[in-house]
This record gives sequence, structure tokens and C-alpha cells, in this order.
Amino acid sequence: MAPPLRAARWIAVGMLTSTLLLTGCSYGSGNKSNQVPDCEGVFASALQDVRIDDTSGATDSKFQWLTENCLHEFNILVDYTSARVSAQGMLGPDSCDALNHNLEPEAIDLLRADGLCTSGSAAAAVPAPVEQPGGGIAWNAAVGYAGTEQRVCGPLSGDGYSEDDVFLNLGLDYPDPERFQIVVWDVGVLEPIAHGSTLCTSGVITLYNGVAQIELDDPSLISIYE
Repeated sequence: MAPPLRAARWIAVGMLTSTLLLTGCSYGSGNKSNQVPDCEGVFASALQDVRIDDTSGATDSKFQWLTENCLHEFNILVDYTSARVSAQGMLGPDSCDALNHNLEPEAIDLLRADGLCTSGSAAAAVPAPVEQPGGGIAWNAAVGYAGTEQRVCGPLSGDGYSEDDVFLNLGLDYPDPERFQIVVWDVGVLEPIAHGSTLCTSGVITLYNGVAQIELDDPSLISIYE
């Protein structure tokens, strides 16, 4: 049985081929320009169309031109398109390493540049569940729940202040981008909390420069377990 992504790739090829046969488009028809299309230029144009979700007939004609003139670029584009659809689905991005055996290397580079596959192995991309005080998720799993309301727990690894705002770094300390931070706005100062203590709080997880965080206005919403 073909791997899922390779199967999706050929499904995408079949869908594109069916569309092109129905439309009968050919790249450059009706174009008054004397410029001769080239593989690199048509590929770049079609890639941009995919990135902005342009499904017009003009996009179809570029795919068709690539099938007839630049098969390698066509394969890269189809691999990128099928994996892009999968990454934007319910399961989210796959590991870039896990895609190595299924997709063209150039397609994986494009997916990595667009944040549509994750670094590291597939096993490392999904943190093992660990029971947290009072329930909730671990600090290193929070980035996968961005945009949702969760209870997040983790050991205090460091803290910082900016005027009246307090930043509590869980799991890893600033400036590590893999840390989770609790931001308490306009609080002034907090009573000292021993590093290594487990802190838990609830709220909507947001991302700031790639760092997962929960923002609070009331420090009493933080539970401390020593």
C-alpha cells in the first residue's frame, strides 16, 4: 500500500489532470506577449497561485504547461500542494523528517519555509501526555493548542519584568523560543516564587514571536505547587 502522502499526491495529480482535460486550457493561450515561458518562471507563478489559493483557469493552465514541459517542477508543485492541504487540515503539519520518503526534497524545503511542516521527528513533535496538578496540559504541549482555552502547567525556570509587567517562564528560561510564558500585565511586582515550583494557570493560548503564552490581569489566577 502506498504511504498516505504519496497516495494523496497521486489523487491530487488525478484531480488536476481531470480539471485540465475538462477546461482544455493551455498556458499562454491568448497572451499577446512574445515572451516564451520557462520552467522556473511558470513554476514560480503557479506556486504563488497555490499559496494565495487561486483556483482560476489561469492556474490550471500553468499546471498543464508544466506537465507538458517541466515534469520535475510539476511533481514538486503537486507534492507541495497536496501536503499543504494536509497541513491545513484537522491533524495539522506533519514532521518535515517524516515527509522525506514521500515527497520531492524541493517540496519539503518549500513546506518548511512556509511553516507547513515541523522540525524534528514525528515522535518528538507530539509531547507525551503527563498528568498535571489539577488537570490540564504540560507547558511543552501548549504551542499545539494555540487559539484555544486551556489550563497549562510547568516548572518555573525564570522570570522577568518590564515596567509593571511580569513574565514567568515555564519549562525553559528566556530567551529560549521553546519556553511557555505567563504574562501578568500591570501587576507591578509579585511575591518571589521559588524556581522549580510548578505553576498552573488557565486562559486562551496565544503566540508571540512563536512563543506560546497566556496573558493575565490577575496574578491570583496562577496556582503554585512547591
